[in-house]
Amino acid sequence: MDLLTYKEAETGPEAPPNPSLGHRAWRWLLSLSPTVVTFMVAFSVGLGMVGAQTPNMTALVLMAIFWGLTVIALVGVVARWMTPGRGRHRMAAS
Repeated sequence: MDLLTYKEAETGPEAPPNPSLGHRAWRWLLSLSPTVVTFMVAFSVGLGMVGAQTPNMTALVLMAIFWGLTVIALVGVVARWMTPGRGRHRMAAS
């Protein structure tokens, strides 16, 4: 499913009339661009380096939440890459 399909699912005729905050957040997280997800992964690695040295449990919980969101976004990007659809990378024909 590509980004256009996600947008159509939110605004199309079959979209839920009043989506909840959780539903909108889930759709937003799964429709992030690969560039944003790459920065999320880099930021998560940096947080992991800081988290190994932080004794504060509250900071570790917040970092763990961000790490979880990063994993979900990364899975969403990989799933979009693996599904056929418009806007996919095309192989050069000889």
